[in-house]
Amino acid sequence: MKIEWATVFLVLHTSAALMCMLRVLYKQKNIGSTFAWLIILFLFPLFGTVAYLLIGEPRLGTARAKRSGEMSRFYQSFGTTYLSGMYGHARETLPPTYRGISRAAESATGLGATAHNAMRLLSTTDDIIETMLADIRSAEYSCMLVFYIIEPKGRIETLLQAVAEAAQRGVDCSILADAVGSRSFFDSTWYAKLKQAGVQIDESLPVGLLRTLFTRTDLRNHRKILIVDGKIGYTGSFNLVDPKFFKKNSGVGEWVDVMMRCTGPMVLEMAAVFFADVAVENDDKLHGIQDYLRKNEERIAAMLPDKMKQGSITAQVIPSAPAQNDHVIYETIIAAIHAANRQITITTPYFVPDEPLLMALTMAAKRGVDVTLILPEKVDSLMVRYASRAYYPLLLEAGVHLTLFHGGLLHAKTMTVDDDYVLFGTVNMDMRSFFLNLEISLAVYNQDINRQVYALQQNYLAESHCITVKGWQQRSKWWMLVENTVRLMSPLL
Repeated sequence: MKIEWATVFLVLHTSAALMCMLRVLYKQKNIGSTFAWLIILFLFPLFGTVAYLLIGEPRLGTARAKRSGEMSRFYQSFGTTYLSGMYGHARETLPPTYRGISRAAESATGLGATAHNAMRLLSTTDDIIETMLADIRSAEYSCMLVFYIIEPKGRIETLLQAVAEAAQRGVDCSILADAVGSRSFFDSTWYAKLKQAGVQIDESLPVGLLRTLFTRTDLRNHRKILIVDGKIGYTGSFNLVDPKFFKKNSGVGEWVDVMMRCTGPMVLEMAAVFFADVAVENDDKLHGIQDYLRKNEERIAAMLPDKMKQGSITAQVIPSAPAQNDHVIYETIIAAIHAANRQITITTPYFVPDEPLLMALTMAAKRGVDVTLILPEKVDSLMVRYASRAYYPLLLEAGVHLTLFHGGLLHAKTMTVDDDYVLFGTVNMDMRSFFLNLEISLAVYNQDINRQVYALQQNYLAESHCITVKGWQQRSKWWMLVENTVRLMSPLL
């Protein structure tokens, strides 16, 4: 009997595609993602099957998933041990509108709002680098960095040299860099130079051919954090890159970023995120972090809230990761939009909303809230650019103000609500940031910080142009077809 190999291949191929479709229906919780995967599997069975097996589900691997559970318990324990007394007081200072939102985030992460913090908004690359440099050079005990991208060019070499010098004078220095985003760093001479100086360097979410079979390789650590002496913390949109060199041939202009310099009890929460990110990588790192914390109990005790009071700002650190049961930052954004009464202003480089986020924004505009989106005119992802534009008609018709920034790639991720709430951090308004990446946001319940961030947003508006319903409708119908077609894949971008 002659075997028809073509028939055998077709049967196996079809069976694999059907099994993937069943798994999509069983595993995918987001309706948009479900439909997107079904479309891919139906139209491109071979490609779709391979793609779904590789990146269809947020597979962390058994060992890492176990350590991720320990990471969640670590947050809970850290908050209970060091900050629980602070949380009760801070809840009383929160505006009533946001108490429920803060409580929901705390229940998901174990990290609550703290009072008596101080913040300084840094809105230019020069200010960001110079301020970080000054703090690193003044470090006495520790210097901890977590960054998605480290590109050792231009002024970043000066900053890395400062870290090396800090390590050489006895400061505990540690760098955790994303294995994919910081590939150029790990391949550079700086990696060996810093190791030789005594800096502890770890890869976050390492990749490899063998790992691909067991873990999803496009889950990335997108956080940007610097902590000095456990007393000063930075986070925001700024990667360790010099915009004069970074992606200079991409045609989008220089990247425009912001960071927040923080002091006060919230820095201990940021430190908890760092410790957990290192500990989750492997068992040796987990035990190493546990040993480090035991050896430094006295130092941590010296930084307890009563000794860390720096200002009058109430703020909350909100980390998110795919291993968490709740998509905490996504849920916080949705809740804050629904809570708005007067104005919502958002800056984000990548805007690819799902239905709940789109409805929250359009309903806010329809009920009279002044909703403004400030997006970059050009982004470095063609697919995201087209997918984003497909949502413009619905937003414009609802009364959302859409503006495009033409002063470079606006990379700042900020949201101001009314006059007393700010979300600030690393999260883009897309499904990758909401559901796949490790991210960090600051929820700030303070009118002065709100005014500062809102003023910065207005500066961005001054370098932007508005999109009108009439002007958008006059475009070629061909572009509408392209954008709406790409939009079908938007839950996967």
